Amino acid sequence: MASAKATMGQEKQDHFVLKSGHAMPAVGLGTWRAGSDTAHSVQTAITEAGYRHVDTAAEYGVEKEVGKGLKAAMEARIDRKDLFVTSKLWCTNLVPERVRPALENTLKDLQLDYIDLYHIHWPFRLKDGAHKPPEAGEVLEFDMEGVWKEMENLVKDGLVKDIGICNYTVTKLDRLLRSAKITPAVCQMEMHPGWKNDKIFEACKKHGIHVTAYSPLGSSEKNLAHDPVVEKGGQQAEQDPGAG
Repeated sequence: MASAKATMGQEKQDHFVLKSGHAMPAVGLGTWRAGSDTAHSVQTAITEAGYRHVDTAAEYGVEKEVGKGLKAAMEARIDRKDLFVTSKLWCTNLVPERVRPALENTLKDLQLDYIDLYHIHWPFRLKDGAHKPPEAGEVLEFDMEGVWKEMENLVKDGLVKDIGICNYTVTKLDRLLRSAKITPAVCQMEMHPGWKNDKIFEACKKHGIHVTAYSPLGSSEKNLAHDPVVEKGGQQAEQDPGAG
């Protein structure tokens, strides 16, 4: 497992400072499709590989296991204040009255008193039990402004340090910013040589919103090992993109 460092040119940057002033570790351990060994993987990633940022979500179905891993790591004398835990509010809970209960369930499963970053997972509301992808009639009206206000209340009450968004378009970001009292600290989105997402990246940069990339090296659906851009970068660095 790679060391939790981000290489920036010739220097290593181990964290970014968010708009709120809080520090976020530059590399996070993702837990999507983490599998049955999640608790052990989280524990060893923290205690052995040096990770301090763990990214999860209620929809991943592994938060209880992530919580066990976090607890084990803290019992191994890793301080909570040195960890950065991210989770996400799922689409079926995108109504104001469900925001706090959803967060409370996440805190219970993670065995934490607060989380460092709480995202809106996707900017559309789904009916309970919706299919993947959703079918006709399963996408419901999304009160983005009301939901965000409740997210802001979580910050005020100390349950969440920062709030953010995932998978937003420029249009939806502009709508959110018109009413937000707290600007999103982070926008998480798919970003890699095969999908640059330039427009939303530039919009976030304009508003001081930190951008976090998921699947930066591709995924099982898109293997970038033989992408021309990746191969060129590998040749320049005298490295094999497919090795590791």
